[in-house]
Amino acid sequence: MSLSTAPPPGSNSVDQPPAQGKQYGPVGCPTKSFGSGVETDSFTVPDSGDTVGSYVQYFHGGTVKGTFHLVPQEGTTSDTGFTSETWTGTLTVSGGTAIYKGIFGKKSTGVLNCTSPDTVHLSCTEKIKVVVPPPKVGG
Repeated sequence: MSLSTAPPPGSNSVDQPPAQGKQYGPVGCPTKSFGSGVETDSFTVPDSGDTVGSYVQYFHGGTVKGTFHLVPQEGTTSDTGFTSETWTGTLTVSGGTAIYKGIFGKKSTGVLNCTSPDTVHLSCTEKIKVVVPPPKVGG
């Protein structure tokens, strides 16, 4: 996935580094069951410095939702005041809609790794095995 942090309402910039916010961007999965879509998430950075939040991924066949917890690994501040960072953490899948109704993580959590050149634009990879129950027939 490739996410961008949106400026807060009433502002045209994102604080560096952002302490909370929303991110949007394209997401893709190499399996036929998901394909490509769009993700939105909301996050906060509590005093621990970790980033925690929830997400919704919108695919052609429905949505997948869950939570994430990222721990900062390293960061360097440039002359422009932007920080380059990496994070590693976990994500959960807690549900879905339409063809993904009843989806859940095969194990309770998956692995999430993110990098950012400026704490506004993130590139992330997630690895989690999920189970999508077959649709109920006849009622």
